[in-house]
Amino acid sequence: MKEQEVSRNTEAPPKRKKGKRKFATRKAKVVYEVKSWTVIILAVWVIRTMIFCNYIIPTGSMENTMMTGTFVIGNQFYYGAQTPHKVAIPFTQIGFMLPHTKLPAIRKPQTGDIVIFEYPQNRMFDYVKRCIGTPGSTVEIRDKKVYVDGERFEDPPEANINYNYIRSRDYVHPNIWPPGHGNPDQYRPLYVPKKGDVIDLDTAIPEYAYNILRLEEREVSYQFGNWYIDGERRRSYNVRQDYYFMMGDNRDNSADSRFWGFVPYKYIKGKPTAVQFLLWDKTWKKVLVISGMVLLLFYAFFWDSIREKRKKASEEEESG
Repeated sequence: MKEQEVSRNTEAPPKRKKGKRKFATRKAKVVYEVKSWTVIILAVWVIRTMIFCNYIIPTGSMENTMMTGTFVIGNQFYYGAQTPHKVAIPFTQIGFMLPHTKLPAIRKPQTGDIVIFEYPQNRMFDYVKRCIGTPGSTVEIRDKKVYVDGERFEDPPEANINYNYIRSRDYVHPNIWPPGHGNPDQYRPLYVPKKGDVIDLDTAIPEYAYNILRLEEREVSYQFGNWYIDGERRRSYNVRQDYYFMMGDNRDNSADSRFWGFVPYKYIKGKPTAVQFLLWDKTWKKVLVISGMVLLLFYAFFWDSIREKRKKASEEEESG
């Protein structure tokens, strides 16, 4: 009997179930919820900034490869993750940039890769295009056919290209970049700069040189054929980073490098994964997503108080 009593006494007491957190006041509960959601939002922001990026195709520039409204999740580790560097109001382009560092990549973009990147004219916007020109290559378009270093770049299987209408070689598009470089169908050979290249500012096309200097965040002025970089008269410039030439698969309806210039490596965000689906092409999908977000917020802030009121009301009925 004594041995049985000793064994019973030495048994570990049963674990008590963790009770629900109780708050002295409603204000304390609200403060707790706000702090909890703040931590969650910050964690999601860091993950979204460094590991994954999401993007909704807003235009038809990549049709038929990616249709308008396609929701894309990008792998940022593939081309080099970045520390958090952008703070913006969700679903807007209102925000500001932070100092950041780009981590080593698994590999850099290659010709033919589809890439998510920050729009060079406004980094609050994200674009998705196909990489055509890599650092050190030369891009040319003849009769809508793309050539990289003199070799034909085969059209993507789902590309939307109308070969029945081709602009003349004599036509110069007013919005082409750099100015006077032809048109979207007849694009003269253009060299894509790489890190370490030396640009001869006396012979370079001014808009070409200015695009690179601006993307490298240098203070630039061009006066009477003379270049001043960071206040110093310069005749040459050493390129500090790699650049890329991007184009849309819907070649006749795409605002891309032919119109606004190069994309620096540090602006490249990620590689789209196979997780893609049309999110905004139907009204019911918009309603479903927005309703889910509203229900989630409702549960976080109001459901517990409603349940407590019901419980209190039922106890009053039983006691009455």
